[in-house]
Amino acid sequence: MRIGFYAPLKSPFSDSASGDRTIARLLIRALEIGGHEVLLMSEFRSVAISGDELQQQGLAHQGQKVVRDMLDDPNHMVHSIDIWLTYHLYHKAPDWLGPQASEALNIPYVITEASYAPKQIAGPWQLGIKQVEKCLSVASGVISLNPRDVECIQPLLKPKAKQLLLAPFVADSPDFSDSPESAKQTMSAKYRLKPNCPWIVTVAMMRSGDKLKSYLTLADALERITDLDWQLIVVGGGSEKDQIVKAFSNTAKRVCFTGVLEETEIAQLLTAADVFAWPAINEAFGMAILEAHRHGLPVVAGYTDGVAATVADTQTGFLTPAGDPVSFAKAISSLIQDASIRAQMAKNARDKFLEQHTVELAAETIQFFLSQIKIQ
Repeated sequence: MRIGFYAPLKSPFSDSASGDRTIARLLIRALEIGGHEVLLMSEFRSVAISGDELQQQGLAHQGQKVVRDMLDDPNHMVHSIDIWLTYHLYHKAPDWLGPQASEALNIPYVITEASYAPKQIAGPWQLGIKQVEKCLSVASGVISLNPRDVECIQPLLKPKAKQLLLAPFVADSPDFSDSPESAKQTMSAKYRLKPNCPWIVTVAMMRSGDKLKSYLTLADALERITDLDWQLIVVGGGSEKDQIVKAFSNTAKRVCFTGVLEETEIAQLLTAADVFAWPAINEAFGMAILEAHRHGLPVVAGYTDGVAATVADTQTGFLTPAGDPVSFAKAISSLIQDASIRAQMAKNARDKFLEQHTVELAAETIQFFLSQIKIQ
């Protein structure tokens, strides 16, 4: 089938790296593996971060013009698609294009990753939340990656709409000739790291809000286990870097900030590391956590429903209460002190990734879901 793809928050071809862009690209890859042709319908961004009513009204009008122009052009590729698929809409970035285009073309409208927050009904994003409600009410199907979204959106769907809870997925890693031991030697020389102690790695953007809170929780937790030998490698950059570096000042000699790295170098660090640690406060599911499992790394993370869809507590890592540095420190401590537990969890993590989280498995699942929608 020909899939019309649209992402109101950020185009998959954006120059700005983010988890959202990564997932959009992975979704396109899964669709293509499933034999579909994916056509980007528009790069129009409907994002209203501040909640300003006039801005939301302006974006709604712009979106309506974009979709009218699209439909009025007989040569536009929208007229050739079999399904419209919108990736990630929520009250700050609703879909002003898909419902109108799908209705005009009499084709199914499918949403992947719809977030609905009823508490926003009385908030500043009333226009956005109402449009999300409309999108859900006309959708033929909704694919969710976060378990907590499934039940929340269900009352808004029409009776025949289909739902799919899809396991988070990512492409398998490139093959590296380096063994973990060899990768550790290479990385220790490059970044002047201690090669003979457990390496803890984390990969996350340095933004305000929940990312910053997670970094502060991690810093607090590690200060509680300075009696143990460990090395922390932090991969990422962003506006809050100075505050985050300051938060680790008491353990500065054990912490290496690499900055933003290319995917291949991140893969080498994940290959070399012993534990992946991220408090994951309010994390949807965490692409970096899934990538750690891809490399056979046990994970210590804060509990959310989405993270628990990736990390099997006590099997592939440890899940601790969100934002609790004491429990987080205890979990890290138990892993870095016991190489046999790390080795078993590493094997479990890699096995779970191959059994549940590959892009090929996602492609097969999505293909079947879309075929059922198309024949309705």
